[in-house]
Amino acid sequence: MAAEAFFFEVPDCPKGTILKLKAPDGKTLQIPLPQEAVPGDHMYLSKTEGGSWAFDKIIRHKYTKGAEDVAAVAMKTEEEVQKDLRGPETVQVQLDTTKGPIRLTIVPSWSPLGAQRALDMVRDGFLQDLAIYRGIKGFLVQFGVVDDEKKKAPYTPLPDDPLCGVPYLEGTVGFAAAGPNTRGCQLCLFLGAAPSLGRNSVETPIGRVLPESMETLHSLFLPGDIPQCGGKGPDPHKLAESGNAYIQDNFPECDFVTGASVI
Repeated sequence: MAAEAFFFEVPDCPKGTILKLKAPDGKTLQIPLPQEAVPGDHMYLSKTEGGSWAFDKIIRHKYTKGAEDVAAVAMKTEEEVQKDLRGPETVQVQLDTTKGPIRLTIVPSWSPLGAQRALDMVRDGFLQDLAIYRGIKGFLVQFGVVDDEKKKAPYTPLPDDPLCGVPYLEGTVGFAAAGPNTRGCQLCLFLGAAPSLGRNSVETPIGRVLPESMETLHSLFLPGDIPQCGGKGPDPHKLAESGNAYIQDNFPECDFVTGASVI
């Protein structure tokens, strides 16, 4: 008997994204992402009497803590953020890219576990030859997918850090995640403000791009969003299977992170 309902996990996509996916009956669906959906939610669809698929409900799958956190943590002002960025515990990191160096300030007090993970990735040499496979105008660039399991193995999913009230503005640095306690080894650099982020514990920023590196950040090639979010950019699953050859053969304009160091 054919399925009359199914669900999928909401990916990390901008609000309003049109998701493209296949239903159990083989039909290709284009589903607008509801404004209330967050990464990790389970979105259910059911079949109507006419045989089409319709939105049914969203279940916040193990993700209720974020709603509580929003009320508990006030967002910091830009003056407070700048004070944190000048703090004695901060660490300066340089990402080398095919468009030039991008310097970041890592702030451990914002995200102790996330900041340490990022610094481990720098010192371990993980941040080399990484395709910037996702780039959305005004939103973000993303990198960190590799086809080498040994290279990825040390970076098991991290527990979430407590919210610190840091807003996602232009230049914010954070980890990509598919839900709570899933931060691994993919980083995002934000090209503009994302006011819907920073309000769930999985979305705690780890730092910010320095002002003098903004021009280089904005010069990076933007291949678009991933197919899983309705885009025509590189598929991270194919990148994980075939490595950088997949990018070079299909998206040769993509930029790369070529190295990283503490400065």
